[in-house]
Amino acid sequence: MDRSTPLSVTDLTRQIKGILENVFPPLWVEGELSDFSAASSGHYYFTVKDGNCQIRAVMFRREAGRLPFLPEDGMSVLLLGRLTVYEARGNYQLIVDDMEPRGLGAIMQALEQLRVRLQAEGLFDADRKKDLPAFPTCVGVVTSSTGAAIRDITKVLRDRAAPVRVLLSPALVQGKEAPDSIVTALEVLIEHGKADVIIIGRGGGSFEDLLAFSDEKVVRAVAACPIPIVSAVGHEIDISLCDLAADLRAPTPSAAAEMISESREGLLAGLQYMTSRLVAAARLATGEAKSRMAVVGSRLTHPRHLLEQGKMRLDDLSFRLVSHTRARLTGSRSELKNLSGLLHSLGPQAVLDRGYAVVSTVDGVLVRDPKQVEPGEVLDVRVAAGRIGVTVRDSDSARRPKGAGRKKK
Repeated sequence: MDRSTPLSVTDLTRQIKGILENVFPPLWVEGELSDFSAASSGHYYFTVKDGNCQIRAVMFRREAGRLPFLPEDGMSVLLLGRLTVYEARGNYQLIVDDMEPRGLGAIMQALEQLRVRLQAEGLFDADRKKDLPAFPTCVGVVTSSTGAAIRDITKVLRDRAAPVRVLLSPALVQGKEAPDSIVTALEVLIEHGKADVIIIGRGGGSFEDLLAFSDEKVVRAVAACPIPIVSAVGHEIDISLCDLAADLRAPTPSAAAEMISESREGLLAGLQYMTSRLVAAARLATGEAKSRMAVVGSRLTHPRHLLEQGKMRLDDLSFRLVSHTRARLTGSRSELKNLSGLLHSLGPQAVLDRGYAVVSTVDGVLVRDPKQVEPGEVLDVRVAAGRIGVTVRDSDSARRPKGAGRKKK
């Protein structure tokens, strides 16, 4: 390139950015987190490093919000990202779309963070767990169609001759695609609507094999399921977050089948026991009823006596009602008379009867001050016996000398 047409820093940076983004497709990078920072915007900024090198990385809010754990410095992770250049500083960096913890310690730490967060939301509370039906007729099973779990469940139900129909909704039970597969299989059973109870789980496996049943999507789907769920993941010593969210945890799939079913022999024995209890209770109730009838029969009163007592009671109530009404009426009359007298003594006519008069102008305005009238003005005077028309001849205001009370300048 001619030195007369040099590239600007911006042009050079953009060319480098274009080359990086075109040459490097989305790739997986393994390393250790350091300088981790969660911005108020929701974005994550951090460095990924190994023993020799490091690279800056950013995970934007949408992708960061989907993580089931909070990244921390020193955590070993596997990142899926795209290389690019941050033009403002000319630094190349990794834009991260997904992050997975690496190593048993990091995975355990991520699961513990998720457990604490979901527990704080109340997903594991005992008061939200549903009771299992006493005698389910249809059980739904979410597990692998070829795994040991479904074989163990059907064997137990067959051996116990339990009158239960099994609906299998197959799902992947390990691997990256297992959580979505489990959630979909559970939704199929819910939509079908015939299962009285659901068993979800799988047979034994390594810690990593069982991780799908601790995925946040699976745990939330189990907690929100309207049908009672028994979680049977792995062996007795294995505990998943799905176990905590389910309505009941079984140590194994076989134990789950035993929990939701009753053997034919057990049902017959229970029925026989209940029958004998019912017969004994019926005999006892019959005997007690006969005894009560004998006692009541000895205390029966002739209907005529009851009618006479009712009439006497009615007469008594009528007399008390009339007496009470008369007393109330007499008191009300006396009170009305007193109030009428008080009202008359306070009324304007009583004041006029005592010799007072009410003076007003022809317009009806009451005269309270001589200043209101002028000599020659016609007034209306009301006395006890009627009205008198008068003409003002003189008033205090008319006799006041002009300028009286005014200060001399």
